[in-house]
Amino acid sequence: MGRVLPLPQVPQLRRSRPHIPGQAAVKDYRTISSRYVYKGHNIRLRVDGVVLPSGKETVREVIEHNGAVAIVAIDEAKNVLLVRQFRHAANKELLEIPAGGIDLGETPEETAHREMQEETGYAPGKLEALGGFYSAPGYASEYLHLFLATELAPARLIADDTEEIKVVKMPLVEAVELIHKGGIQDAKSIAGLLYYLKFKTR
Repeated sequence: MGRVLPLPQVPQLRRSRPHIPGQAAVKDYRTISSRYVYKGHNIRLRVDGVVLPSGKETVREVIEHNGAVAIVAIDEAKNVLLVRQFRHAANKELLEIPAGGIDLGETPEETAHREMQEETGYAPGKLEALGGFYSAPGYASEYLHLFLATELAPARLIADDTEEIKVVKMPLVEAVELIHKGGIQDAKSIAGLLYYLKFKTR
């Protein structure tokens, strides 16, 4: 039998959720119990007992996450900056827009500036909030803040040494074509690029 390792000591994850315009609680949906079964460096796994509006009791498994940012970065030549990296959970390399988790004490804007410099080597002179979305609301609390980064200037920050990232530049039309051909399979990247194409290139 393998040795059971102790849980790592990690800072408290925030339980507060981002304010979403028009968001309202579901009437008569109640949480009656809650316990943690795993506490990791980036996530926690929580098991809740809930009562549905019908009165039926059931269980919901929730992955808690502090939230993250995703950035559509456009350079002076109108190229979009993408990053290629191996994703362990998918067991393959994926082509994505720059993104990363929000550290405790950071605002989403601060995270976007940091992640741009760490992953692409550029700092945005202009950062515009484009909204946001839940990445997997069926089981995770992660909320992604979407930004548009322009007026890029070289500014490298030392990235996490566990990440091996290659920056890829291409015209937006080529990135959209890759989406249609299955060359971009990351959900936040598809959402971000198509949002930019639809609403910011008119």
